[in-house]
Amino acid sequence: MPARAVSAAVGALVLTAAGCAPGGAGSPGSTAVIALIQEPGVLSPMFSNQSGSDISDAFVVEPLFLIKADGTHEPLLAETVPTADNGGVSQDGLTVTYTLREGITWSDGEALTADDLAFTAEVAQDPDAAAFPDPEYASIDSTEVVDELTLEVTMKEPQPGYLNLFQQVLPEHMFESSAVRTDDPQARLPLGTGPFAYEDWQSGNQITLTANDDYWRDPEQPALDGVTLKITPDKQAALSGFTSGQYDSVFFFTAGDLAELSEAEEAGAPVTVATQPETTGIVEWLWLNHSDGGDLDEPHPVLGDPAVREAIDLGLDRRSIIDDVLGGFGTLSGSFLYAGFGSAHREPSPHDPDEARAVLDDAGWEVGDGGIREKDGVPARLTFQTISGDQTRALYQQTIQQDMKDIGIELVIENVPSNSLFDSRDKGGLLATGDFDIAMSRDGHFPDPAIWMEVFTTGYIPTEENPVGFSYSHWSDDEFDALEREAATTMDPEARKEALREADRIFTEDRVAIPVYASAVGYAWNTGLDGVEIDYWDGMWTTASSAGWTLGSAEGAGG
Repeated sequence: MPARAVSAAVGALVLTAAGCAPGGAGSPGSTAVIALIQEPGVLSPMFSNQSGSDISDAFVVEPLFLIKADGTHEPLLAETVPTADNGGVSQDGLTVTYTLREGITWSDGEALTADDLAFTAEVAQDPDAAAFPDPEYASIDSTEVVDELTLEVTMKEPQPGYLNLFQQVLPEHMFESSAVRTDDPQARLPLGTGPFAYEDWQSGNQITLTANDDYWRDPEQPALDGVTLKITPDKQAALSGFTSGQYDSVFFFTAGDLAELSEAEEAGAPVTVATQPETTGIVEWLWLNHSDGGDLDEPHPVLGDPAVREAIDLGLDRRSIIDDVLGGFGTLSGSFLYAGFGSAHREPSPHDPDEARAVLDDAGWEVGDGGIREKDGVPARLTFQTISGDQTRALYQQTIQQDMKDIGIELVIENVPSNSLFDSRDKGGLLATGDFDIAMSRDGHFPDPAIWMEVFTTGYIPTEENPVGFSYSHWSDDEFDALEREAATTMDPEARKEALREADRIFTEDRVAIPVYASAVGYAWNTGLDGVEIDYWDGMWTTASSAGWTLGSAEGAGG
């Protein structure tokens, strides 16, 4: 049957899918097999910026607070949501008291305590740790463990994003110091409070999880005995395996796969596809390198010219990508702010190759041999990279390549594995070192856009002193930085929105990065997979969902 519209809107970072062979009413036990498309460097989200590590949030890692559909918070590991009204936040906004639920244990049986919260904050602030930068943690002045379940945090200045803290909690008893590096066993295979625990990781092959028999939420959960993550970097193979029942789930599919999944459903494959109107929180971006090899004092020889960036924006035929490659599953978006936050929806630049050529002509980029422009002896020739193994993305990558050729810019496609693109600067990641021209990936954060905005501040640029920084455009703007600080510290909602909108204007006009399309949101699963719960923001990939999964009596790849 054709794809159905989901009546209740559901948000997610990506299109996700789960499936197994058709079965009956679902039975407890057995092991689910999931195809993991992107193998990350580590599985602890606190030490990774790769989407593959987000799989930990589905099975192992749990936050203090969950975000509801309306953007408000509810407690998970926490007992309550601290506010000024309930005394959890001081009247001056500088002190926040976090209280844990009683009786929560790590999967090794040790109690979750306020010492773990304090240690997590210490790691996040340790300059020798490899944790990715986080401004909410950077704003902490001090912490005090009041009792076993209570941590009092004093901020340097008011922090409206205080509920963004402790998305992951680290078990203090598993570490020797706060200077945690990515080669630490807990960075690679983190301990958590979720329904499953990591057991083994065979690089390039599979990752094994076992049931947490003492899961704090429900003694009857999880229903499965375990989960196996099969590392499958060829997304087309993962897609085919999903529709044929080889995998019980896939992490993850994208908007470009919706049409193929819908066709498979109509042809009788044991999958159900559901889609919803797109959000503008998750966008496919062209990351433009504004520096010369990561040197901020030297502009990129081609992309350092604002005229080239403008021409790329004007020359990009976004509608063709959405209609001809994505099967209509995508939306035009020209803003880096999530529209649900209250920002005005901004249309992207219109597709106008004639204007793009005129912009380049006026800037002195003359057409040379083979139709490729050059200026002062520098050809408009750029490498264009994304993650290898994604055939759908490769198709619209070729569309973009042709769009640029039509205006005199040559794009040379050189796709690489995920780790090569996204590794930290000290590990030679292409984006972090600035050893790239244009890269393409999907990213964005909502509902709080300040989390996303801070990524483009000067302090997030990867350097030798800050190798885990991930402002990959290598772009710096003092006014933008000041607006980010205002948005990150003011407790006035309207003033915060105004700062964010002004920052959005600067970002868009300077073309720090160029949006391609806003991703469609959808899910696919086999009717034999029972117990799936859909979260507004994270879809089926939450611990609340996976804890209740069961495989039908006629099981698929698991068993």
